[in-house]
Amino acid sequence: MSCVPHTNYKRMKRTILIPTDFSIESLKLFIEAAESVQIGSVNIILLHCAQLSDSIVDLLFFSKKDMIESLVTPVFNDACKIIRSKYASKINSARIEVFTGHTQAAFQNFLEGNRVDEILIPKNYSLQLNKESFDPIPFIRKSTIPITEIHWKQTGNIPEKNQLAELFLI
Repeated sequence: MSCVPHTNYKRMKRTILIPTDFSIESLKLFIEAAESVQIGSVNIILLHCAQLSDSIVDLLFFSKKDMIESLVTPVFNDACKIIRSKYASKINSARIEVFTGHTQAAFQNFLEGNRVDEILIPKNYSLQLNKESFDPIPFIRKSTIPITEIHWKQTGNIPEKNQLAELFLI
C-alpha cells in the first residue's frame, strides 16, 4: 500500500477552475488540466464572468443556462466533447459556470462553493471578452486558491475549424 500526500499537485481527485472565453484557444488549459492527472481523476470548471443588466425585466428573466447556450458555439461544444472523450479516464466531470458577482468576497464564496482546489490561467493569452463579460484574472490573482500559469504558443488568426485540429497537435 502506498501513501499519496494530500499536498501532492497530482493528487487523486481535485477540482480545477479554468477561465474561458468560449474560444478553441482557451481550451488548451482544459487539455493541460487533463494531462496533468497522474492518479485518479479531475473535475473541471470552465468559468466565464458576466455582468448582469441593470434592467429589472432582464434580471427577472435572467438564466445562466440561457446565457451559456448563447455563448457556446457548436465548434467549442464539439471540442469539449472531443477532449472529454480523449481524456475520459482522467476527467471525472467538466462543466461551464458563469460568475456574475462584483466583489472579491463573492468570488471567494464562488470558489469555496464549487470546492475549487486549483486555478489554471494562461500566461500569454488574453481572454477575448464580449460586451457583457469581464476578465476574471484580477479576482483569481487575489484569491486564496493556488494558481498555475500555463505558457503556450498562440496559434494566431487560424480559423476556429483549423484551431480544433491544432489543439491536439501541441
